[in-house]
Amino acid sequence: MPRPRTYSIDEVLNFTVKDIQGPNFVDVKIKGWLKLTSEQREQCIVKLRYGSTLVHIRTAWFANRTRDLVRQRDEVAQSTAVDASELEDRLNRVERSRSCTPILPPYDPNDPEEIENDLRVEREAHEALVDDNGRPCYPIELGFEVFNNPGQYKDLLEYWQAWESGAEDDTERWIFFRQLERWKKFRQFQQKNRRYFVFHSRFPEFQQQVLERRRRHGLGGDIQLLEEQDKQSKLDEWMEYQDYELRTYERLAKDLEETQARLASRRKLLKEAGISAFEGIQELEFARYYSLAIECSGEKGKAEKKEKLAQRKLRLAEKRLEAAESDNLGESVERATWVRLFLKEVEATRRRLDELQRVAENAKRELEPYRRWFQARRIEWAEKRKEDPEEGERMITPECDSTEFQDQFKKRGELENKAHEASMKCYNAEEEVKFAEKGYNAARLDNFGETVERAALIKVAQEEVRSAQIQFEQAREWREKMELKEKVASALSWIPLTRGKMKRHNILLEWIEQQRREIASGLANISRKRGGAVSQTEPLRKCFKVTLQ
Repeated sequence: MPRPRTYSIDEVLNFTVKDIQGPNFVDVKIKGWLKLTSEQREQCIVKLRYGSTLVHIRTAWFANRTRDLVRQRDEVAQSTAVDASELEDRLNRVERSRSCTPILPPYDPNDPEEIENDLRVEREAHEALVDDNGRPCYPIELGFEVFNNPGQYKDLLEYWQAWESGAEDDTERWIFFRQLERWKKFRQFQQKNRRYFVFHSRFPEFQQQVLERRRRHGLGGDIQLLEEQDKQSKLDEWMEYQDYELRTYERLAKDLEETQARLASRRKLLKEAGISAFEGIQELEFARYYSLAIECSGEKGKAEKKEKLAQRKLRLAEKRLEAAESDNLGESVERATWVRLFLKEVEATRRRLDELQRVAENAKRELEPYRRWFQARRIEWAEKRKEDPEEGERMITPECDSTEFQDQFKKRGELENKAHEASMKCYNAEEEVKFAEKGYNAARLDNFGETVERAALIKVAQEEVRSAQIQFEQAREWREKMELKEKVASALSWIPLTRGKMKRHNILLEWIEQQRREIASGLANISRKRGGAVSQTEPLRKCFKVTLQ
């Protein structure tokens, strides 16, 4: 991955399409990011947002589907023919590069090989979807030309392009593939439901739930679900799929309602805490939220650090009080005796650390042969797979399944846990040494002469504890307020996201209902290789009673 380049805020705000022509323009580091105002950060974010590419802005990764400069760059690239001289110049630059890592060409959606691969994937997905009684969302005969002239399929295509299939290499042309993946999830849910309700002799209850859900959404049509799903009619099966998608919509609606309730509660707590933030703001779009999230995170980080320091001071004060009340001291306390108490604590913690470090070193030495053994096995396996993947797997699998390998692997895991535990104990012991040294240094700085009355010493220590306790409680309260502020910002950003999901899902529900009507009426006479689309003249939004608040 190319190293991120550093730009000033003025350079970023003046970026043009030409500035991001290179395919390696993915990482951006902005000078003085933490010192910028929230407005300046927001300006940078809006300027840089594009696709699903990640932009590194100092300490935070930023992703957004909204296309801006890079979309313009891609449009320019698609409309510009390849120049032979420019290509030769780029190849020469690659040859002169000091990097030994090969630079892969950027993904080109118009590459004939990519188009052919997408066509193959879509043909296979279309066939599998139809064979399993699914209904493609547009006629396959339209091919990829449908993306240039979507017409009545526009909203539906955009819905499926936004739906995440989970495949790493999917493209925006994989519509039937996404439909098939969604249909598979429905089939899995369908089988899971059957297993549960049939096993518990409660299938009529499931049927009633489906009917009640249809009534809630103002949907007509009788439905007769069967315990043996393969004996259901196509109409009943499609209505069961409709119910599956209605469940998703209702979950989104419930999520929105709960988020709004949490937001109202947190706003109230924030107001009671005396913090005036987000007043008059009902929701936050991504760019504004991102800027505020960084700001809130910074404030919370400072509050957490302050609370941690206050907690250490409190613990130190309590330790000093414990020493003052110790039976090792008389009615009068000599300064040397007082300091020696804390010195003994330092010496004890250091001895403990030395002991634990020896244990950790032994655990590390014991683990090393097993670590080298496993590393050697991994290198050898990689070489075998590289020479002949299939033959390599046939050789590796029996070895991994052998008793000897399993015993060695198990022993390695046990020793790794042992070494990790010993390392963590060392870390904690080091912290205890630091704490004891602070107590010792504080005792040396105490200014009460050569001797002091024990009662007076205890009184001073008690006052230190009270003061430290107040500071700790104040720091903890402030940290809680900053956390609350961060949660309010999060809820304000979540609301538009959920509303957007509901709006997009409504597009799918409208199409599903239109398909149900066509199946029920029998007028469309749609072949198994062709699907319909939502009518533009008679939208079906009136069929869904769950409204976007």
